[in-house]
Amino acid sequence: MPFPWLGRLGAANAGRSGRRRNRRAQKRSQGEVSAPQEDIQVITQRRQRRIGLGIGSVLILTIIGVVLLGYYQEFYRPPRVWAGSVRNVEFTMGDLVARIRVLQGVNRYQGGQVNLSRVPFEYLQNLVNAEILRQRSPVLGIQIQDDDIEQELRRQFLPTADPGEETDPGQLESEFRNSYGGYLTATGLSDADFRVIVEERLAQRALALLLAQEIEPIQPHVEVQWIQIPMDGEILIGDVAQRLANEDFTRVAQELNSANQFADPNGYVGWVPKGAFPDLDDYLYGNEEDEIAALKPGLVSEPIFTADAHYLLKVLAAAEDRELNNTMGQKLLQENVLLWQREALVAGTTAGTVRMNFNSRLYDWVTNQVFITAPRIDRPTPVPDLISGVPLPGPGP
Repeated sequence: MPFPWLGRLGAANAGRSGRRRNRRAQKRSQGEVSAPQEDIQVITQRRQRRIGLGIGSVLILTIIGVVLLGYYQEFYRPPRVWAGSVRNVEFTMGDLVARIRVLQGVNRYQGGQVNLSRVPFEYLQNLVNAEILRQRSPVLGIQIQDDDIEQELRRQFLPTADPGEETDPGQLESEFRNSYGGYLTATGLSDADFRVIVEERLAQRALALLLAQEIEPIQPHVEVQWIQIPMDGEILIGDVAQRLANEDFTRVAQELNSANQFADPNGYVGWVPKGAFPDLDDYLYGNEEDEIAALKPGLVSEPIFTADAHYLLKVLAAAEDRELNNTMGQKLLQENVLLWQREALVAGTTAGTVRMNFNSRLYDWVTNQVFITAPRIDRPTPVPDLISGVPLPGPGP
């Protein structure tokens, strides 16, 4: 070789360039190996993020769903749940709450309270009874006009002038508006709400007038004395019955009798017609169908348990025909109205034209809603009972 050193130089250069190529090839091979590894890590991280976001989204949606379901179950659905119907007229739980609030406002204004342990279902029955009467009114000949409602409002809230006192019609009208408006404000009622109540009560009064015509002015009475014990009291009626084995009936009655409009402090009720106290009729008049004999004069009954109170009866005189007095006549009339309502309700339920829907869960919802909005009224005022004062046929003291 003419220039042997060129070979050595070329070999040396070739070695260096080869090494560079080898290093570049090695880097490329390493890059080709690391790139898939980096891609796998990125894919894994992305997958983990997607899974985390998915789980978080599911949890958030679940929480939102639970909240919405709770809102639907507690606030949206209950007021719209069907509570009762009479033919094509339906009542919802919201209607029931609204009507109980009306009753609540009236009672608080009068100084009383609504008994939420009994009122929800009873007032649902009242709604149904009022609608049954409204639908039957044309057949019964009952017509309640707007003028009748206005006249009743004025009877309740229009001031009355003393005999011989000069009155200014404009002043009386102003006082009526102020008195009626103050009543609506204090009870939280609207004029429309209260007019509906007045209309229903006038219809019930008209029904009572019709039923009063069927009451005989002279009918059998039994002279009665009783011991009446409240259901929620601490005194047990069985213990009272044991005391009567050795103690005088009148003295025990004076000690234990709860105050009421039908008996004096001695427990003396007087002459009681059949039907005035339906739960006591079997003891006072007997029941041939159930082979129950009437109490004989001088004897004391076994303890009697009713929906309102517990009783021990003592018959003072056997049944004899007597004239109805006002107290017993009104009580008998009220019971006849209740009997008409019960029979109409049973007939409608049997025929499928009357239905009611009520259970413990709906009861709890209704009572909670009514309790939350209970008004706080300090000044009571009387509101006339539209059933009282209904005249009975025939003579009476």
